[in-house]
Order: sequence, then structure tokens, then C-alpha cells
Amino acid sequence: MKNLIAITFLCFASGSVFAQEDIIDALDGDNDGRISVEEASADAALSSVFAELDVNKDGYLSADELEN
Repeated sequence: MKNLIAITFLCFASGSVFAQEDIIDALDGDNDGRISVEEASADAALSSVFAELDVNKDGYLSADELEN
């Protein structure tokens, strides 16, 4: 539930509502299907909640972490 709140905040804070796939497509510079800390830094809203969303603490956000 916390992730859903954070993602909702992220979507509204960035000015438009994206599905998690759209967020990954927009920020995944190396096309590995996930967002790194460095890639997330391109979006201030995502960067501010990155640590909370990174449930497994591997330094990447997956589609599963973005949807929960």
C-alpha cells in the first residue's frame, strides 16, 4: 500500500499519470527493464521516493516494485 501511495504521488507530481511500464520506458536508459538510482535521478519525484520503492534494496526499481 505504501508503494501505491508513493507511485500515485509520483505520477501526480510529475504532471501526468503513467503506468509503471511507461515510467520504465521513459527512464530506462540502458533498456534492462528496470530503473537504476542514476536513471531515476532524471525525475525529481521518483528520485525522492526511490529508496522507499526499492523494496529489495538492490538499487533498481522493477515493474513489480512500481506496481505494489
